[in-house]
Amino acid sequence: MNLSCGLIALVLFSFKVALSNSIDLIFILPIILLGIIRYKEIFIIFKNLFFLNLFIVLVGISVSLYGNFHQALVIFGRSNLIILFSLLVFHKSNAFDVAFALNRLKIGSKASSIFYFCIKFIEEFRYEFIRLKKTLKARGFIPTTSLFTYKIYANLVAMLFINAFYKAEILEKTFIIRNFKGRFFHQHKQKIGFVDILLIILCICIYIFHIKIVL
Repeated sequence: MNLSCGLIALVLFSFKVALSNSIDLIFILPIILLGIIRYKEIFIIFKNLFFLNLFIVLVGISVSLYGNFHQALVIFGRSNLIILFSLLVFHKSNAFDVAFALNRLKIGSKASSIFYFCIKFIEEFRYEFIRLKKTLKARGFIPTTSLFTYKIYANLVAMLFINAFYKAEILEKTFIIRNFKGRFFHQHKQKIGFVDILLIILCICIYIFHIKIVL
């Protein structure tokens, strides 16, 4: 599947679903198509959707507590449709693939570069945090409510920021040496297939046609 077409389809689908006051049955058609494409990984995708629903359920409960149960159901349904669509489109794709997909859409080399580096530094933060966490565990650190624990956490956050600035400085010098012009090049070119065109057509159809309203 072409990720650039997937991004376009996601934007079209998300805008329509998010701005609708109700849930239409036609919203399910693009998801059915993606489900057929990803049928081998459908169990893993729904498993990820289940864990992502924990936050959505809390939002739905908070809305229903104010007496608007129908609105809570609509929020729950819309959120699940958008998240499921995203999981089906970008399954087995990492954030860097998404950055290159943005670059292929010609929305601007700076925008795709900023997105790429944001993801890169988030990954670096995560890896460094895991490394420091394992180091503390190996040294027998047990978190409590003492002042010593708060100092350890403060030092941990400080080390993460220092490491981020250090790596950013190294990256900047590397780009200067390599004469970086703010644009990335990808070796593999993704072709637009029949499924990609059909997916975009279905996402356009949800703006035109209406089937029976579910919620």
